[in-house]
Formats: sequence, structure tokens, C-alpha cells
Amino acid sequence: MGEEGSAAKRGLTRREVVRDGSLLAVAVLAAGPASALGDVAVTVRQGAPAFLSPAELKALRGLVDRFIPGPPEDPDVGALDAGCAEAIDALLGSFLSDPPRIYAGAPFSDRGGSAVNHFARFLALDDYEEKAWRLRIEGSGGRAELEFNGPVKGWQQIYREGLAALDAAAGAVPFGDLPGPARDVVLRDAEGRPAVAEMIDISFPHTYQFMYGAPEYGGNRDLAGWRFTNYDGDVQPRGWTRAQIEQPDPGARRAPLEDSPLPLDRLIAISPLGASPEAAHGMLSRSDGTLSGLRAQIEPVIEAIEDGDLDSR
Repeated sequence: MGEEGSAAKRGLTRREVVRDGSLLAVAVLAAGPASALGDVAVTVRQGAPAFLSPAELKALRGLVDRFIPGPPEDPDVGALDAGCAEAIDALLGSFLSDPPRIYAGAPFSDRGGSAVNHFARFLALDDYEEKAWRLRIEGSGGRAELEFNGPVKGWQQIYREGLAALDAAAGAVPFGDLPGPARDVVLRDAEGRPAVAEMIDISFPHTYQFMYGAPEYGGNRDLAGWRFTNYDGDVQPRGWTRAQIEQPDPGARRAPLEDSPLPLDRLIAISPLGASPEAAHGMLSRSDGTLSGLRAQIEPVIEAIEDGDLDSR
């Protein structure tokens, strides 16, 4: 984090690596509702906290801004203005509404010719789904009936502890009030704190999922993520023309591996994988939605490229 200056000297920003290398962007777009996401409730649109406190939400906004920076560091809309922090907050408070904000409805939004946006109405969960998602979001909470495989720390607790640790690491000024470069310094210094590392492991994937997922889930405001990646979004029931299916996207290109400015971005700029949504989706599924799991899937491929066993072009 925080190496935008050196990236700019090479003429490539971390945002361009995401767009042009496309592995992670493809993965989250292909993943659909593999992770619980928020809806377009008033609390999400207006930024009022759903689960987090106002101070916690401010810290989270400062965090997602470092994952996908926006103006003035990057000319394109970043995670902050795309509403990723509010969407994560809505995810943590999914069960504060009925039905829970987990699965958007079907079959169509109103962006592809449908007169009704079915995505805007969320679906009721069956008993199994509700128990599984409550366990993931809220944790087992010491309840014996939920700890048959051991205790489970939920996302709510992970975010609460991680955000508190970030504010503590920031010192006298809250993390969310610091300028971007200062937040980068705090993050680098705080990565050794278990609570921060545990939160980043899930908050990084969550940020990208909301940035590039359907806007009904709370992020991707004004389709900022889709515009940046030149993604047409959901096109049903209109569908695709034959030419759109058979021809490459106009202006599509991939960043060479050696041009990637950040170690994290090097995980993204792998053209053999970026060329296959199926491979990217498979990696995301096997990662269990965590950054550490995604690294474990991708790093062997990087080693194969660097050893000359796999062509990166």
C-alpha cells in the first residue's frame, strides 16, 4: 500500500493493474452472491451506519480508500466514493432487516431491458442458509449448538477488533482522520497486529466484491466499478449480440507482469488466469473469500512464471 508515486513514474497505477490484469476483477464479477452483500436500503445509500458505530465506519472508510484509492491520488472513483465501506457495514448488519440482506432477487435488474428490478428485493433464507450466514457474520458466540466444529469468530467481531486496533495504532488522531499517506504508514506498522491482519484478510476481498459487484448490494455506486473496468454489467433479458460474444472487447489489454507496481498487484496481473473467468472464479471459491486464501492459490502460478515454467504473455 502507498506506492502510488513509484507506480506513476512507470506510467501504471494500481487501479490500471486491476483493470488490465483483470484477475481479481474477473473473479469478483464471476462470483455473484458467493459472499453476503448489502442492499440499497436507505442506510446504505445515505451512509448512516447499520451495524458499526460512526467512529468505526469512519475508520473503515479510511481503510477501503487505501485498497482502491480515488481522487486526488487517482483520477477514477475509488472505494470510498463507490460506497464500499457502507456496503460492508450493511453486510455486517444483514440480519437487522427482514428478509436479511444476503441474496438479491431474480431474475433481472432493470439495466438490461426488464421493466422491473428484481434485484432490489432480497430473498428469504431457509433454515440452513440462515444458520450458515449467521454463523459467518455473527459467529458462534459461545452457543454449543453452533460450536460442534469449534468456536467461530464472526465477521462482526473481526471488523470491530480490527478497526479498534487500527485506531489504537494511529495514536492521538483517529485512523480515518489521517491523510492517505499517513494511513499507509499506520497500516504497514500495524500489519503485525493480529487483529488488523485478520481484518485485512477479509476486508480486502469484501472491498473488491462491493466495488465491482451489482450496485443493489450497496457498492459500485453509479456503476463506478463497471465503468472503470469497461464491464457492461448484467445484460439480461436483452442479452448479447453474436459479435459481442465472438469478438474481443474493444481496447482490451493486459498489463505485463513486470510492470505491476505492488506485490499485491502482481497477484492480479497474471494473464493466463485473467483470460479465464472460470479459473478466476475457481480460485476465489477455493480461497474461502480471504486474501490469504487467494494468495495461496495464485503464488504457485507466479513462481511458475518467474521460473519460466509458464508463459505470462
